[in-house]
Amino acid sequence: MPGMSTTDMIDRTPVSELLDRIKLNWPEAVAVETDVVFATFRLHELVRMRTEKALAAFDLSHAAFEILVALRAQPEPRQVTPTELYRSALLSSGGTTKILIQLEERGLVERAPNPGDGRSKLVKLTASGAEVAEAAMADVMFQDTTLFSKAFEERDLTNLRGALLSALERLSK
Repeated sequence: MPGMSTTDMIDRTPVSELLDRIKLNWPEAVAVETDVVFATFRLHELVRMRTEKALAAFDLSHAAFEILVALRAQPEPRQVTPTELYRSALLSSGGTTKILIQLEERGLVERAPNPGDGRSKLVKLTASGAEVAEAAMADVMFQDTTLFSKAFEERDLTNLRGALLSALERLSK
C-alpha cells in the first residue's frame, strides 16, 4: 500500500486474531474462502511494501516497474504497441501513457513509428531500461526470497506456486 511502512504492518492486527474475532462474534462469516482472502490481502500488503521499498532505490513506481518488466520479457528488440503493453502490465491506457512519458524522459524507453500501423507508435526498451529493469528485478527477487524463506520450506512454496497458478488459470477461462 502506498506510504505503508514496516511499522504500519507491525501495527496491523494479525490476520489470525481478526479471523478468531470473526469466528467468535460473527460465525456466519466463517469460511475457508474468507480465511484465504484475508490472508491473501495481508500477504499482498507485505509483498507490495517490500517491493515498493526496493523500487524506490531506482526511482520507480510499481506501475513503471511493471512496464519495464513487460518490455524486458519480450523477445528482442523488446518492443510492443502501447495496447499490448498496458494489457500485459495490467494498467489503464491513460495511466500507461503518463508512465511511458516519464520513462522516455529518463531514457529507459523509446517510442518509434509503428511500420504496421501509422496511427500508433511502438514502445521499445532501451539498453539503459533493460539495465534498470534487471537490477530492480534482482532487488525485488531478493526481497521476495527473504520474505518467503521466513514462511515456507522450498517444497511448500513450490506447491503454493502451483496451486495459485492453477487456480488463476482456471478462473481466467
